[in-house]
Amino acid sequence: MHTRAARFILLFLFLISIGTTAYLFWKSESTSASLTAQAAAFERAMRATERSLLDIRAAQRSYVAAGQGGDFWAARVAQGVENVRSSLALLRTEAVAAQAKTSVDEILSALDDFVRIDKRAVEYIRKDQRLLASDVIFADGLELTDAALTSLENGRVAEARARAEALETAQRRGVFAIVAGAASAMLAVLLLLPRAAPRPVAVPVVEATVPLRTTAEARPREKEAEKPVPVDEPPVAAIAESSAPVEVSEIVPEPVPMVAADTDFAGVASLCVDLARVVDTRALPSLLDRAASVLDASGIILWIADPDGRELNPIFAQGYPLQLVNRLGTIPREAENATAAAFRTSLLQTVMADSISPGAIAAPLVTPGGCVGVMAAEVRHDAERQEMKLAAATIVAAQLATLVGPPAARNHSKAGAAGA
Repeated sequence: MHTRAARFILLFLFLISIGTTAYLFWKSESTSASLTAQAAAFERAMRATERSLLDIRAAQRSYVAAGQGGDFWAARVAQGVENVRSSLALLRTEAVAAQAKTSVDEILSALDDFVRIDKRAVEYIRKDQRLLASDVIFADGLELTDAALTSLENGRVAEARARAEALETAQRRGVFAIVAGAASAMLAVLLLLPRAAPRPVAVPVVEATVPLRTTAEARPREKEAEKPVPVDEPPVAAIAESSAPVEVSEIVPEPVPMVAADTDFAGVASLCVDLARVVDTRALPSLLDRAASVLDASGIILWIADPDGRELNPIFAQGYPLQLVNRLGTIPREAENATAAAFRTSLLQTVMADSISPGAIAAPLVTPGGCVGVMAAEVRHDAERQEMKLAAATIVAAQLATLVGPPAARNHSKAGAAGA
């Protein structure tokens, strides 16, 4: 970056990158803390519901205990059932896992059956039929409470697993934000470093060697100098008459190394801002045209992985004829080419130009969940050998990764082309 304006723009982007990284990390930590607190509260509510179910079962058994009043324990059981219903309603609202909600529904169903058999047991107690009440309590009542406790435990395990996965995802996002911010900061610092001034090229001095004459040889020349010199006689005739020839050293110019043109990082920044505002995929062709201009590419293809990650499909293609794009097929994950290698390794790959084929850059589209595709660009003027072009391709691919993802179903349709 030679110009002051470009360096200020790069510094501004560096500050934005650091600020965004700090915000995303703070948000990730806040989300992780909130998820941890919610999981602990849900676990406590599940344990409290479990204790309430055990209290209901113990209170029902007291119906047939010697010296105990049936009406007192019946009221205790009814109050306990209402408390369990309230707890289950709250648990179902706060549950994240579908299996946990299903377990709550199973407990409510078992609780309804428990209420029905409890009414029968109370009637038997009031009629002083304790043997029949014991059969109902220790057979049906015990079976229903055991089923409710089992469903509660299954729901607790499923909910704990779902919340642990959500917490792990939030933590991965924080790590990704730190890595991306560090990479952006390092790139900006490298670009801001001053370049070494070119060394001055020494220009060889031309030296003409003319032999000196003696005094005796010079006197006849002095007499001849008194004679008028014809106008058409060249001034260098005196040198030509000398017996010694004039020696001139040959000038051989030193080769000047070619310097690659600077990458338009202001254009890269503007392109990334516009990509962040995309809400409709119909805007992508024009943005891919700008990306091709920034990367000095003749064409760009976005390859997106299918749901099982076994092959890449061409979703968008820019800068190629429609008939050529229609012949594109899929690329297997294990294919021996730069695009498949970039997808497998999540690392940028290059193909060097030769006398037959142009160069190419394959930049992976990496998300917190892994690599979802590859941006393949066919570049000109040895752009695949220029570090600034490779850095620009990495930045553009990172921004595109926020817009694309694996298709909902296996898709072998060909990509559309615009602007051949």
